[in-house]
Amino acid sequence: MITLESVSKRYGSKTVIHELSFTVGRGEIVGLLGPNGAGKTTTLRMLAGFTAATSGTVTVDGCDMATDNVRAARAIGYLPERPPLYDTLNVAAYLRFVARAKGVPRAALTAELERVTAACRLEEVFHREICQLSKGYRQRLGLAQALLGAPVVLLLDEPTAALDPAQIQETRKVIRAFGAEHTVLLSTHILQEVTLLCHRVAIIDQGRLLAIDTPDGLRAAHEQAQVVALQVNGPAAGLREALIGVDGVAAVEVAAGPAGAPAHAVTCRVDTDADPAPGIARAVAGRWDLHRLERRRPALEDVFLHYVGRRGPGKEAA
Repeated sequence: MITLESVSKRYGSKTVIHELSFTVGRGEIVGLLGPNGAGKTTTLRMLAGFTAATSGTVTVDGCDMATDNVRAARAIGYLPERPPLYDTLNVAAYLRFVARAKGVPRAALTAELERVTAACRLEEVFHREICQLSKGYRQRLGLAQALLGAPVVLLLDEPTAALDPAQIQETRKVIRAFGAEHTVLLSTHILQEVTLLCHRVAIIDQGRLLAIDTPDGLRAAHEQAQVVALQVNGPAAGLREALIGVDGVAAVEVAAGPAGAPAHAVTCRVDTDADPAPGIARAVAGRWDLHRLERRRPALEDVFLHYVGRRGPGKEAA
């Protein structure tokens, strides 16, 4: 349903998207995950037809966005970072306007307005002027206009921004329900968002795709960066020397334990598929008191930082 093939975007001499390639299938929710300025918004704008790729091919529902974006627009529901609202209209008038612009038949208009109003919990503000809406209701109205016309592809740029916790949960329910039979690509810098919503995660930074897989797949690929944590009574220098010599241990960090505790908190970063915990235990247990040892499975946050946390400052805005 969505295909990007070697897509790049340049503004003058500045390249903000570099040879981006990935696909999104029907019934799939994929998250574009990356820090602010990573290129997520530019990618969605190219898919929505708001800007053209400098090179490469962007395809939505079988339509090439360079040559057939008018036909593709009928398949797309788009919620940009700032919802496209008209403050002089009330909610009902605005949704009718968008429905007409999308070609919703007059006979189906009332039912369609009721559908998106209920899905986005807009009943209480249906006749209120948009200029009087809170940020949360403005975001929900932006989502409602994207849902109008039953598009087969939904592009969402930070869909839960400015929402309170209850509204976030409601919005996620709407996205999950839509993604059951349609295609959803959403951008976010919130790790919890992709964990709870997305079938796959595409990590993007400085306009480059760094990784794409399921959340569990990304964790599995990052197994070599797992951590073994210990609490040991022993000298810091001796602990470092003993542990760095264990097969599979790539780095050792020793820190003071909790206030009043005699034990050091030790973190061993491992780079092996085999379990190094037995070797670590043998290295310390015969010489010092070992109080705790556990192997931590990496969280998605660890995976994310592994890809983007070491790239340093100077990220290109996009």
